[in-house]
Amino acid sequence: MSNIRSEEATAELHRKILTASTALFLQKGFERTTFTDIANLAEVPKSKILYEFSSKEEILGLLVTKFLDGVTAASDAVSKKLTDDKVLTFIANEVLQLYMAEMNEDMRNLYLAGYSMPKTSEEVLKRRTNIMYESFREVFPKFEIKDFYETEIASMGIMRAYMTISCDMYFTIEAKAKRLVTMLLRIYEAGNKKITEALEFIEKIDFEAVAKAAVQSVFDELNIKT
Repeated sequence: MSNIRSEEATAELHRKILTASTALFLQKGFERTTFTDIANLAEVPKSKILYEFSSKEEILGLLVTKFLDGVTAASDAVSKKLTDDKVLTFIANEVLQLYMAEMNEDMRNLYLAGYSMPKTSEEVLKRRTNIMYESFREVFPKFEIKDFYETEIASMGIMRAYMTISCDMYFTIEAKAKRLVTMLLRIYEAGNKKITEALEFIEKIDFEAVAKAAVQSVFDELNIKT
């Protein structure tokens, strides 16, 4: 029984740390947030946080994973009502991330930190590689996992670049999504027919509403009040 309580206590400790870190990363930014800030807001001794996490980047990595899990769950739920095409499901996942990053500058910076820091970006790259392997391995039967990994380095760079530039009246989020979809599919040598199908598919989804729901789901899990 003591081990079970210990696991529960650790899970609750991690939740407190993640909740405080999320609020601070969104409010102050990743770079300006300190372990002392996190400890004060979480009402947890700084020593305990340092025992659980060796760096802020490790906390960020766990947080980014939670957001990506939320994106995947939200986009899959919507996509599977419309298609069983893995490529289109993947495209919906990518576009949803774009919409989440566009929600506000704080969310954009949080995403960009996850896509830029050495350890977190490597985890994101591995995750994207696995998703692409599942989505495209039938299209590229000769591709090994390393081939998808190497290709995803470019794909991930494109995603980060489009997240960096904020939308305006001339470059709307809808236009950005279409450009992103076209670029990602061209990297994987998709034909014009598939690209057209993907562009028509994303028009069927209210990504703004799904993005808000996905973020709220993560906040609810961490018990963050909005």
